[in-house]
Amino acid sequence: MLLLVGVILVAISVVAGLWFGVDRGKPESASEAAIPAVAGRDCAKLRKTIGGKDLGRGAGGVNETVVSDSNGQPLQFSSKSVEPAAMLAVLASGKQTAAERVRQLQGMRGITLSKEEREAAMAFLGGKEIPESMDKGSLHWLADELLTALRLQEPQWDGLAAALGEVAFQPGTDPVVRDYIMQHLGHLWEQAGARQEIEQNLWKALETTDETTPGSALIALSRGYERDQQGQNLDRVRTSALGMARDPSTPLATRVTALAIAGAGGGTQARKLAESLATTPTTPVILLRVAESILKRKPQ
Repeated sequence: MLLLVGVILVAISVVAGLWFGVDRGKPESASEAAIPAVAGRDCAKLRKTIGGKDLGRGAGGVNETVVSDSNGQPLQFSSKSVEPAAMLAVLASGKQTAAERVRQLQGMRGITLSKEEREAAMAFLGGKEIPESMDKGSLHWLADELLTALRLQEPQWDGLAAALGEVAFQPGTDPVVRDYIMQHLGHLWEQAGARQEIEQNLWKALETTDETTPGSALIALSRGYERDQQGQNLDRVRTSALGMARDPSTPLATRVTALAIAGAGGGTQARKLAESLATTPTTPVILLRVAESILKRKPQ
């Protein structure tokens, strides 16, 4: 696990200086600070969940804290219920700013949402019910906070993974929102354990042509299978990652993530690819840096 995290963080450190604008304007005041997205915008969340560190306190007063992420057991969260604003009002058209809506959503962590509120949430994520005059950056910010609120319901919504998968791949869903859904499916796997619908949706996401969604799905799958000690499935993920890293038509953000994950396995083919990329003058700098990091490790 440490090897995989180390390689991905190498990619992140390079991208922080060289990759600009991939996050599409997610406000810096969001509960998960915007970070350039080589790994499908999961960079901040990845760092925050390493070592059982506090994930942060939202404006609604709910503390989302990792109890265990290193012993193969599902993550647990402590939260304090607060009186929420109605989900329908938060997501409907109105004069609230994005920041005001986000604070209300943060206050909904740790509570049970009604059937109508869940339906409104899915319609929003699918792009069917968007507040008037809302820009893309605010939409993405709200989607991320909304997904957190859905994931941290108490008791947990048993049908959440299936509902998110349905929304993710329906026509009209924003690619950035689809990326966020894959990230939160990965967190849901950590939080509540493996589920068939989580894995199926993550594998399906590898087939999308989005700029970063396949990278987010690769991270979630590799972390999940390594945490659950499913070596055969982890090898499948690394094989898929190797294919993406080899393909020059793969979007650069996903290609960098794919190379890092393929290289984490220490396989001969991944090392050969890294050698080829490292000696090709036209290799993009951020991809070159990941290739070099793979070659610095001793062959297995």
